[in-house]
Amino acid sequence: MVRVGVTGGTGFIGGGLLPALAAAGHTPLVVDDRTGPVWVAHPEWPALVAPCESDRGLRHLADADVILHLGAVSGVMACAKDPPASYRVNVEGTRRLVAMCRERRIPIAFASSLAVVGSPDRLPVTEETPARPTHEYARQKAEAEQVVRGPGAEGVMPTAVLRMSNVYGSYSVGDRTVSKGNVLTLFLEQARAGRLRVNAPGTQRRDFIHFEDVVAHWTAVVGWLASRVNHPETRTFNVASGENFSVAELAEEVRRLWGERHATAAPLEIEVVPNPRGGIELIDPKFQVSRKRTEIDLDVHCEHGVEGFLRDALARDGNA
Repeated sequence: MVRVGVTGGTGFIGGGLLPALAAAGHTPLVVDDRTGPVWVAHPEWPALVAPCESDRGLRHLADADVILHLGAVSGVMACAKDPPASYRVNVEGTRRLVAMCRERRIPIAFASSLAVVGSPDRLPVTEETPARPTHEYARQKAEAEQVVRGPGAEGVMPTAVLRMSNVYGSYSVGDRTVSKGNVLTLFLEQARAGRLRVNAPGTQRRDFIHFEDVVAHWTAVVGWLASRVNHPETRTFNVASGENFSVAELAEEVRRLWGERHATAAPLEIEVVPNPRGGIELIDPKFQVSRKRTEIDLDVHCEHGVEGFLRDALARDGNA
């Protein structure tokens, strides 16, 4: 049984992670500043509404055995819109939180992103692939990674960096369904209108991981950190499935599965449209992620796939 501090614990991932931590026998201590787009309230684990790096936030987390740091200004466009403000949260806030963890020897895991690798020299991306950020969001995540790794590399307390790929899926809290917008859910919405819009050029390739598999990784890392209290080190994990698609391939998959369920309807149209993130988004048609070391260290295997998710979503839509 571990007291687990969770920053950003009422966001999309945090809100679904808390029940899993409790089910594993842990006690969540939640801090969230409530500035994110998703707010998931659990009466069983009330959140302190404050920045995690504030004096109140740090006091709330000071008695944790392990801290999972998910709180952030998240997303490419949000960081590009106001870099100084997002930097204060994503880097300076992380620095202050890690300083408290260092002082109290509290192991910490940090929610990073595979965006930090930019356009790597070698593929697939592994846990050892160095950060080469190409936009503000990735630069902030990469700098915060270094802050978190420091105490682990120095043998003060164990630390971990979790580089997450594109998360999809949803979960229920009471009678509410909680989901996060991404290209999969967008295509499902567009399918109802008969036309899928693919951001140019369409060859940009991404790894996709189901929300439940993400939760499994975060739950497992609690045990990994706790098991290394007497032998501190730092480790990077790829929270990715290894299943990747280009945006155009995803559109074709949605069109195919939609056609199976609506055999008498006209096929979905696919239109290539200007990319609103064209000046920021990297286009790498060969992008691929390896998770071999992550599977060995955390003993976690991905149980969900994109095709199954799309089939289930279309079946629910057809039965509505």
